[in-house]
Amino acid sequence: MFMKAEAPPTATVEAFAARDLLADDLRADPYPFFGDLLATAPVLYNVRHKAWLISRHEDVAAALKADAFGTDRIGPYLQSRIAPEDRDRFKRMFDLLGSMLLFHAAPVHTRLRGLVQKSFTPWRIQALQAEAERVATSLAEQVRSRLEAGETVDLLAEFCIPLPGQVIAKMFGVPVEDGVRLKHWAEELGLFINGALGNPERNERVARAMGEFEEYLKGLIDGYRSEPADNVLSGLVVAADEGSKLDYDELIATAMLILDAGYKTVQYTLANTLLMLMDLPADWERFATDPSIAQTAVEECLRLAPPGNYMIRRADKDMQFGGHNIPAGSRVYLVTGAANRDPERFSEPNRFVIDRKANPHISFGGGAHFCLGAPLARMEMKAALTTLLKIVPRLELAVPKESLQWQRVLILRGIEGLPVRIARPATVQEAA
Repeated sequence: MFMKAEAPPTATVEAFAARDLLADDLRADPYPFFGDLLATAPVLYNVRHKAWLISRHEDVAAALKADAFGTDRIGPYLQSRIAPEDRDRFKRMFDLLGSMLLFHAAPVHTRLRGLVQKSFTPWRIQALQAEAERVATSLAEQVRSRLEAGETVDLLAEFCIPLPGQVIAKMFGVPVEDGVRLKHWAEELGLFINGALGNPERNERVARAMGEFEEYLKGLIDGYRSEPADNVLSGLVVAADEGSKLDYDELIATAMLILDAGYKTVQYTLANTLLMLMDLPADWERFATDPSIAQTAVEECLRLAPPGNYMIRRADKDMQFGGHNIPAGSRVYLVTGAANRDPERFSEPNRFVIDRKANPHISFGGGAHFCLGAPLARMEMKAALTTLLKIVPRLELAVPKESLQWQRVLILRGIEGLPVRIARPATVQEAA
């Protein structure tokens, strides 16, 4: 049931309505602002972004399941943001984006999701777990060696980025060395999918990356048609070839979506989690030594340090929501980062509780669009964190926290670098 919003003071509403969600302070730490939204303006129209913000857990969970909130961002963007004379130039890019299940409702979404899910079988994820643990061990040992030699290590570049990249390489059945190209394409695709607002070169860069990645995929697809393999991409090829259930564009688009969603979300959740745990020495130690709490700890990391704080929807019809009229066609931002800290749903919502029992976070979304890769992401997080924290000593930032640079994209929240060193004994004592 949708909750009715209380009327906050006009001045507060006006300030929130004009807030730039990509301002430096909100990218570095959006959570005090989210707390203000929850307390005073849980449903609000932001005039700067021309979007409705919905932040309460109950409301966001309901909106994620409501058919009235559509996910198609492609058609509206093409009509409103691409000049008619440029549409032929970007036609291939939008054809592929429009084939992604992310931007479809039933029945197309249902068909695509069912086919893709067949490739994410439990035994394939279990097989990938061994690979994730192997990669995490190798990377963590290299990090420890450099740290013990007195070096400062960028944990994002040396651990958080290469780990999901190597897992995706295994999913596609390609050499680890191809990870450099996969990383580049993931970065470029994310400019559109993850909302790099205001980047004047965005469309050109995304179109170029999609063209390069499509050519790369063609070779892999041809190979798997003649010689199937036991990996996710080969499974998608089988789905495409059995009764034409998955057409060519859908096959290419799905592989692109797996690359984008499987790469950056994991890298940023890992980085955000490690940054958080550096301020929690007791939890760092327990995570490293108590395997019985590993899964609940991962869920708490997903709640408090997710890779993103917003999910974008569009109102498919006029509606009343939280005491406000939301017209059809309106852009809607579901503020999952606020919902995950809603005091009406979580006790001590802003505290990391490593063994939290009830944890209905919505970092993976909900309803028909619940993240298809959630089991894979959970597995990678658990393998990566338990391995790294067991192998390396406790770490601390090697730079002031306020100097960290945060990505300027809306849907993802992640740092551009995480320089660390071994925590000094005095810091451990002070923190304890």
